[in-house]
Amino acid sequence: MKTLLVLLSLAVLAVGGCVRADDRPASTPAPTSAAAVSGAAGTATGPALAYRSVEGLCAVLDFRPLSEVFGAVGRQQHQARAVGGTSNLTCASTLGQLPHGVVVTVQATVGPPDSGRVMYEGLRRVYDETESLTDIAELGAGAYQYDDAAGRHVVVYDANLYLTLTAAPLRLNAAPRNDLAEPMSHVAAAALTALRA
Repeated sequence: MKTLLVLLSLAVLAVGGCVRADDRPASTPAPTSAAAVSGAAGTATGPALAYRSVEGLCAVLDFRPLSEVFGAVGRQQHQARAVGGTSNLTCASTLGQLPHGVVVTVQATVGPPDSGRVMYEGLRRVYDETESLTDIAELGAGAYQYDDAAGRHVVVYDANLYLTLTAAPLRLNAAPRNDLAEPMSHVAAAALTALRA
């Protein structure tokens, strides 16, 4: 049920992005870059886009706070996919080695103005029913963390950005560490800075 609600929320966001793109007058050229999108959206027609998409999310992330806990960043893999006016970015990185290393996955959804809040509020209601959530102060416009079988999660939204950060143990069935809240929050904060338009 949780997976279905997450997929429905993403579909709604993607459709919203398509509608916004199609609402442009025929004489208005489509923006060619994230900076152009941000500048155009900052006119009297709507608020500025605070965050931009990037081609390689891994290249702009700073994993040093987690490297100090687990060891050096090893293999990295990134993916970028656009759906309408929304970009879905993913970076998966291995930090450290067995038995104490982790795979850190960062997922960023950059969409139309205020889309981050829409996703955050909708998905938080879903997770609130099944997980024990703890708010994180002074990180984006709203943030929380929780642990589940997949590891430790930090979820953040700000303006048109929805960001999740997951640290999953490399060793199967290893319990999540309880000292990751601060370093994961620092990595998330650095990601917000790196993606700012």
